Amino acid sequence: MKKILFVSLILVGCNSAPEGFCDCLEKGEQLNSITNEVLSGDLSNAKKDQMLKTREEKKKLCAPFENANGGEMREWKKSCED
Repeated sequence: MKKILFVSLILVGCNSAPEGFCDCLEKGEQLNSITNEVLSGDLSNAKKDQMLKTREEKKKLCAPFENANGGEMREWKKSCED
């Protein structure tokens, strides 16, 4: 019984996203939403400033994951959706 629990914990740990990855994804979704608003015609300075600020925040949050391969990132994304 203990062996099964141990193996289960290892498998769960292998598929979990690294710390900060889910925040990176969330910030990317926020940036996409704001960018779509700007491209759809909301050209206010406040919206542009919000887009630029969000872009910088995303850049900082996602910096540790820039060199991760696509396969790893897809697996990590699954754990963010749970």
